[in-house]
Amino acid sequence: MAEEDELPEDVVPEEEFADGDEPLDEDAPLEDDFQDMEEEPVPEEEEPLEEVDAEEAPEEADEARVEDDDPHEGREDDVKLSDVREDMREAVQGSLRLKRMLSGTSETDEGGKKRKVEELSEVTSEEGKELLTRWRLGPQHLQATKYVLTSADEHDVKVIHQSGWRPNPHATTPKKEPKTIAEQLNEKLLYAREDNLVPQGRDAVDVLKAWRYRWKISDEDAKLLNNLNHKDLRYIMKEYDGERSLADLVDEASMTLPSDEVETAEEAAPELRGVFAMSRFNRLELIDPQADALVCGDANLTFSSLLAEHREGLGHVGRVVATTFETIEILRERYQEIDQTVKALESKMSEVLHNVDCTRIAVDSRFKEMENKFGAVYYNFPHAGVVQSFFDNHPFVRWRHENLMHLFFRALRCFVQPGGIVKVSSNANATGVRFSDIILGAKNSEFVHIETFPFLEWQLRNYGRSYGDRRDKGRRPEDGDVYRSQKAYSDMVYCFRYEPSGDTAPKCTIRLPPTKADILASEEGRLRGMRGKIRHEKVEEIYELFLTYVQGIHVG
Repeated sequence: MAEEDELPEDVVPEEEFADGDEPLDEDAPLEDDFQDMEEEPVPEEEEPLEEVDAEEAPEEADEARVEDDDPHEGREDDVKLSDVREDMREAVQGSLRLKRMLSGTSETDEGGKKRKVEELSEVTSEEGKELLTRWRLGPQHLQATKYVLTSADEHDVKVIHQSGWRPNPHATTPKKEPKTIAEQLNEKLLYAREDNLVPQGRDAVDVLKAWRYRWKISDEDAKLLNNLNHKDLRYIMKEYDGERSLADLVDEASMTLPSDEVETAEEAAPELRGVFAMSRFNRLELIDPQADALVCGDANLTFSSLLAEHREGLGHVGRVVATTFETIEILRERYQEIDQTVKALESKMSEVLHNVDCTRIAVDSRFKEMENKFGAVYYNFPHAGVVQSFFDNHPFVRWRHENLMHLFFRALRCFVQPGGIVKVSSNANATGVRFSDIILGAKNSEFVHIETFPFLEWQLRNYGRSYGDRRDKGRRPEDGDVYRSQKAYSDMVYCFRYEPSGDTAPKCTIRLPPTKADILASEEGRLRGMRGKIRHEKVEEIYELFLTYVQGIHVG
């Protein structure tokens, strides 16, 4: 599988960003400083916008959509959305909504206003309007900033408004390139959203801390749990409902007897320290031996192969269903060994499916008999695909990564068994699919965060990682070759358990893209300094690229 191919300038820790904020004169307009900045010369003609399918990206690409009675080209076997159970449709409907918007059809935003690709985004919140008045931005920054404010959560905008923060006209990336107002504001809004999520699990968080966070357990009560043995801690985590006294539960757990005959992995090692035993349980991949396991976006299928070998060694009878976003024809161009890999997987009673978009499995006919079948799901280093005119964290493209995670978890709801485990590996500092996208996407679809642990401690870490795009044809990230913006020690495995409440899940979060008019009116990314026909053609190219990703079309 491939990983997020981000450049160094994409990784901007909050501390570094904060240090870059120089105090400004509250009355000084920001536009003059930016107008004095030198703009990069732009060649008269550029090569067509090239698309690189980052490993994870492709697999998920963005979201896929299938018209109710018009299956998408290349997915002729998709079933009609109208033939799918109503409770399974939402992820696909989210993709359809994005497709309508990107195709030029009017679409309603969160405020109920119709949006069209040829119209500029307008800020409607009072806090957003006051921020624009306060900052007095120049025209080259105004429209992109309006889009960021329009697409942001109202609560996050209020946080920025109350903080008194102002963008820094001299802010630069680590490569000393100018960082626009829209980029700075987008980062600040993300930090506002993530402020309470960092202790929940951006970096390593053990099972007890994750459980405490979920139930808001006080430090005093936590002292009762820290040194409990495996049997007692697991009992308490299972029985606690937020109302019973923890002290009473501790006493109750101590009176339970360990099983004379161990029948499940959960019953093993009852006297070991609870936190240690449960953490080892997650790392050793002791999943339900009878349930099937789904692997999403496994470009070269080496992770699936490792998982199949692992399950075979443990005597599991559940299958591995391995999927790739790419077609088998594309995989054969990149991985000469792919047919042998598929054959080896099938010899271990695994099923291999190509051209799968995991945000739209509800309409994939191959998944028709797989409802409630999966006891474990894996998605390594998800990514929505590269748009070469922008870095992954730019607001004009980052909506795709956020939507990917929300639609992915929503699509799983009818395919994962209650109590089933979902593991998503990603870099803690990734700026495309951020850790908050993973945690919030899971939470919104009733997948409870149970632990975050370092990728290097995982039993399944030693698969043959790949880029997941055309680069794999000539080279692989092996023998010490690491992605420029990622280090192995920052790679994490985010673990979740599906605990459906039985109630209707919250509405799936869909972040709408900028309109075509927003991009045309902005000086962002490679569009900076472009004029006339070249500028219009580039915007059309970018928008067409957005549409292909949303439709699940493989590019790169």
